[in-house]
Amino acid sequence: RVGVSANFTTGLINIFLGFFGEYLMMLFPVAAMLVPLAGIGFTWLALNQIAPNFETPAIGLIPVFLIFTQYYAGGRIHIYNGWYLPEALPIVIFGTIAGWAYGLNTELSDPVSPGVYAGNAFIEGFKELGPYFGTVLPFSIAASFGDMMCLVSAQKAGDPFPIRETMIVDGFGTLIGAILGSPFGTVVYIGHPVHKRVGAETGYSIMNGFIYLILCLSGFVPVILSLIPAIAIGPIIFIFGLMICEECTKHIPQRQHSAIFFGLFFGVADYIYTNFSPGATQNGPNAMSKGSALSSMIWTAIIAYTIDRRWLKACFFCIVAAAFAGMGVIHQDQAFDNFTTGFQGIDNSSAFQFMMGYLSLGGVALIYYALQQYAGKKLSPGDEGYEKDYGYLPPIPEEESDNLFVTWWDPVLKKDDPKDVDEDELKDDEEEPKVEEEEA
Repeated sequence: RVGVSANFTTGLINIFLGFFGEYLMMLFPVAAMLVPLAGIGFTWLALNQIAPNFETPAIGLIPVFLIFTQYYAGGRIHIYNGWYLPEALPIVIFGTIAGWAYGLNTELSDPVSPGVYAGNAFIEGFKELGPYFGTVLPFSIAASFGDMMCLVSAQKAGDPFPIRETMIVDGFGTLIGAILGSPFGTVVYIGHPVHKRVGAETGYSIMNGFIYLILCLSGFVPVILSLIPAIAIGPIIFIFGLMICEECTKHIPQRQHSAIFFGLFFGVADYIYTNFSPGATQNGPNAMSKGSALSSMIWTAIIAYTIDRRWLKACFFCIVAAAFAGMGVIHQDQAFDNFTTGFQGIDNSSAFQFMMGYLSLGGVALIYYALQQYAGKKLSPGDEGYEKDYGYLPPIPEEESDNLFVTWWDPVLKKDDPKDVDEDELKDDEEEPKVEEEEA
């Protein structure tokens, strides 16, 4: 009941933040929206999915190899007269047959009792939600920002969706799910560019939802999961994680690629501490794993604006990080706790210390802004004596940085049409040069 009430709360927060999603796009660089997705893709959708294949290498390595033959090497299997097997089908077929032959699967699970639940568990759970609210709040905020990240990913693939409408409808979907007894939010799922790349269109989502509905209502999900081994399904999910990382590098300027790899650290730390629980001796990675997606987004924004020498924006995100850290939304087990004591009683991991650290970063950014304003370069590249002008560099021009709020609908409005040209110049360009004939 507590889980269902927590999910209902997440839906409410998602709806509330949906009214401000459009304006938040004015603040974030593209990198901050894509790198956290790459962190999820790199760890949970890629590394975590092919781990079972390396546990049984005799039969598990072939499905991983087939991923690259099918999706990258153009090695699709031809059937007849231009008809090819879908890229994923050979992998699933081989993995299923090999899994049963090798003994990974020995018997089918029984179906569970079918049916539909709708009740008031989401209301009853609020009585016991109090102690867990510090955990629910960071998760809800991260889920809402996750929606925005997925929307940016889709926009970069050429499909901009209404930000406010998407987040609010997603929140209502989560509320409906909670009423039906689900502790899991609907959320805008990751991987739109990858689905588009492999040919999926609107019918894919409709068909996907319909099939899930039938399987869940029938109670046959355990049967399907026991029929197809992990070595057959994992590589299919793996390719989505891999392509999400590819999309990340494609749409982020090369000068900001160092921010990509730094942003991945938080996702890797979350993966390690969720799967293996190394213990409290590694305070740094442990703190990085708490609120990893939100931490990755904020740090990527700080680094991207630092690289572009936009010190005021970098300072702003340092202050945002300090606020989240002070509340315990990032770097802590739960919000509004351990302000001075730190998680697991370790003082130097406290919310207060992280808050002070981020405020210090903001102060350094302000110092660089002052140096840029009062001790900046006086000459421009190409001017005589530029090499001996030792002033601080100016910010990279805005036109070289993607403003999501301004360019959101460009893929459908096609604002990249040629600009108006002076008519006289156009006529001059259209006239063919007259060539005088010379007498021999």
